[in-house]
Amino acid sequence: MSRPSSARRLGVVARVRGVRERDSRLGLVEALEEERTARTRASDLQRQLTEVRAFGAGDLAAFAARQRRVTALSEALVAARAALEGAHLLAEAARDRWRTDRSRLAAVESLIERREETLRRELRRREDKQLDAAAEDLWRRGNGAVGS
Repeated sequence: MSRPSSARRLGVVARVRGVRERDSRLGLVEALEEERTARTRASDLQRQLTEVRAFGAGDLAAFAARQRRVTALSEALVAARAALEGAHLLAEAARDRWRTDRSRLAAVESLIERREETLRRELRRREDKQLDAAAEDLWRRGNGAVGS
């Protein structure tokens, strides 16, 4: 009776581990998407900043407007790079969590497979023993009938 309840418990553990692995995988996908979005945002701001033309000629108001734009782009780029770093750290943490959950699930699945294989071998041994006993019984009956 302990084997079926043990198998049920392992099945429950495997289901829980499977749900955790799936959830952490979904979290990883979301974190990677956020990282990609942050990287795109930082790249776009960097491109915009490099495309700002040098001030050639014009009045003071045009120069001030250009400088405000450069300053705003620079500040946005600094914030975007910080967001990218945060998104990268989050993605790495999500990747580590998923690897841990995947490893734990694999360990439980491996244990279940080993236990099932042990059970199959045990059943095979019992069946072989029964077949051997039946064959021996038939042999004895056959030899007893021939000897009479």
